[in-house]
Amino acid sequence: MGIKRFIAALFASVGGYAQTDSLENAYYKTFDNMLATQVYTLSTSNTFSLYYPQENLTVDLVPNSRTTLGAAVQYNIISLSLGFAPSFFDDNKDNHSAKSKMTNFSFGFFPGRFMQHFDFVYQKGLSLQVDGGELYLPQMKSLKIGGSTAYMFNRNFSFRATSFQNAKQLKSAGTFAPTLSYYYTELNSKKQPEIGGKIYFVDVAVAPAYYYNWVIAKDFLLSGGMALGAGFTTTVDDNTTTSLLINGSLHLAAGYNGKRFFCGFNSRAMFFTHNSGSSVEMNDVTGYGTLFAGYRFDEPTLLKKQREKIEKWEREIK
Repeated sequence: MGIKRFIAALFASVGGYAQTDSLENAYYKTFDNMLATQVYTLSTSNTFSLYYPQENLTVDLVPNSRTTLGAAVQYNIISLSLGFAPSFFDDNKDNHSAKSKMTNFSFGFFPGRFMQHFDFVYQKGLSLQVDGGELYLPQMKSLKIGGSTAYMFNRNFSFRATSFQNAKQLKSAGTFAPTLSYYYTELNSKKQPEIGGKIYFVDVAVAPAYYYNWVIAKDFLLSGGMALGAGFTTTVDDNTTTSLLINGSLHLAAGYNGKRFFCGFNSRAMFFTHNSGSSVEMNDVTGYGTLFAGYRFDEPTLLKKQREKIEKWEREIK
């Protein structure tokens, strides 16, 4: 086939679905040939609650909150972002900020009516809270890697429109969206003298979900959704056990989405309740909150030429 034809086929299979759906109905439109730029603030945290049945003791592990200021560029299916945690945010001024670390990365991919989401959250420096007391653990680490795959039954609903970047819902629509979630979560305190050890969880869950995009005015959108399901979790510490997992998520977004300018907020939370038979049971909650403002530009000449070449290769292989 040749590398050029292979690339053309790949772009056609990935990018063509959403554009086709958009052209076939009047419920939403995409801005696939425009360059979207935005600035944003992002707050992310992954908190844990550990229950030790033998001691009847609950321990909360709370990360040092950090607020990120960043910029992002999006063109068609490609999105790049860069952020940092400036000291002028109140969350970044406490005494532990210099020692703590927070790295997070999220990626969304929308082939047709599927939604593919990926999360990476790394935290170093957590506070241990027990019965009102608190101890900061600078060497305590947590890691969460995983994602979810969902299918949108209603072709008139655009999940991409909830981020306001490259799609716009024109008429209100909702959809049922069964979702498969899969995550690896690790708590590592090997380098923390007061605790030591490591525990990790492998979670797989299936959840029915429902999302709704409400067009409250011509360029204003309110979006919400929720999921609640069950699966299984494998816990590995001193022993390895597999048991019931309850999984859920909430999503809320709102904002203005014009042809050029867009702004708003986007928030998401997910929780896992591990009903484990091991020596420790864990609940964890991951939350995301974003405020953003952006502007769409006509695609630069260089990108336009490359897109036209790909479209030409696409026509040649059909």
